[in-house]
Amino acid sequence: MEDSSFTDNTKQSDIKNTGFFIPVKLALYDNMRSIPRVFESTYDNISDFINDTSQKTYSLSHDIGGNIPYTIIREIVENLIHADFKEVVITIMPGGNHILVSDQGPGIDNKEGAFLPGHTSATASMKQYIRGVGSGLPIVRETITFSGGTIDIMDNISRGTVISLKIDSASSSPGINISSRADIKEPVPEDIEKKLSVGVFDELNNGILSGRQKKILFLILELEEAGPSTIAEELGFSLSTSYRELIFLEKNKLLSPGSSGKRKLSKKGLKYLEYYSNNL
Repeated sequence: MEDSSFTDNTKQSDIKNTGFFIPVKLALYDNMRSIPRVFESTYDNISDFINDTSQKTYSLSHDIGGNIPYTIIREIVENLIHADFKEVVITIMPGGNHILVSDQGPGIDNKEGAFLPGHTSATASMKQYIRGVGSGLPIVRETITFSGGTIDIMDNISRGTVISLKIDSASSSPGINISSRADIKEPVPEDIEKKLSVGVFDELNNGILSGRQKKILFLILELEEAGPSTIAEELGFSLSTSYRELIFLEKNKLLSPGSSGKRKLSKKGLKYLEYYSNNL
């Protein structure tokens, strides 16, 4: 049974006049013993599609107990521009902590490369709506990993792509603050630790960045520049902690001064993020 309560009839009328439209279906499973509730929407411009679809997916998943962050959902919705928004279906599994986003676009041949900063197929027209610098999927994988979850890219049945976002319900259950995982240092294999110390971490005396410091680097990659206030607001750290971490990262040459007291990634910082993303 379909529920078309999210369909905008006015927009559908306008779309007929312009000849451009983006249809999307959201399938919400309460359990796997019954058919899903289906919400259909149609959009006549890309910005509305990105904003509205991200919000609806976030709201529906959280209404049934999910905890996947809005920023992660939005990045994946934005990524659908590479599929030309063909046959978009978003599936929310029971509990809300597993979301599947599928399309029937050209697909992704180099799935590992898609997770590397700077690897992008975005064209000039796409960059009117997205950053287009290859930071989306790296940020998603970094963020969802810190939230105790995973992201997987799979081929759709005949063509296109299915992206799976999943957070362990135990990790995201009430009483556990997911964002606090950023303060926990990740275990790093000895072989990776040795490689990181060569060329990239010479000034760090073979040290490994904390989870919080990595999140700051990835956020600055997304925003291009950021100061302590932005870091505190976006990541939920205190202002003093944000300032202290920025000073540390700049001292170790992973950040460089930007405009109006902000910091931006240095060449060394970009090199670190590329290496780290490739060795997650």
